[in-house]
Amino acid sequence: MTQVNDPVLSHLLASSREVLEAMVGRSVTFSLPIEGEALRPRSNVVGTSAFTGSIGGGLVAFYTTLETAKVLTATMLGIRETPVDDEVIDAIGEITNMIAGTLRTKMAADGDLWAVSIPTVTVGSDFYTKCVRDVRRVLCPLKIDEHELFIELIVASQSKAA
Repeated sequence: MTQVNDPVLSHLLASSREVLEAMVGRSVTFSLPIEGEALRPRSNVVGTSAFTGSIGGGLVAFYTTLETAKVLTATMLGIRETPVDDEVIDAIGEITNMIAGTLRTKMAADGDLWAVSIPTVTVGSDFYTKCVRDVRRVLCPLKIDEHELFIELIVASQSKAA
């Protein structure tokens, strides 16, 4: 299985902090990353952006609840909380895109070229992300005020040539 080196995870955490603190103007507190699939984040809104680079391909995923997504959107746009609508979906997509893009920029500064996809946002209830191939998952819990969110790095294993 592909090993995610510490610089990638460090860059993901730094990217997440930079983007979230800039977008919502509040400090971010991280808990210890959790490796594996043991924890399924409580979420109703999931933003994902695929990437490819030297460590292989994978996803950056951003998990939040509907309530927190509405708070983040209102804070970002300087408006009152609104129902879940296109503004909320766009805001979560933009946060996901900015985290993945900032991660790509940090990796490029280390001499590693990455490509990232446009983000996808899923909204619903009683669902979780499941990968259809062997992956390594590192889930990073964080808080903004009393709101718990999660950033996850999902890296697909690379098959070895015969």
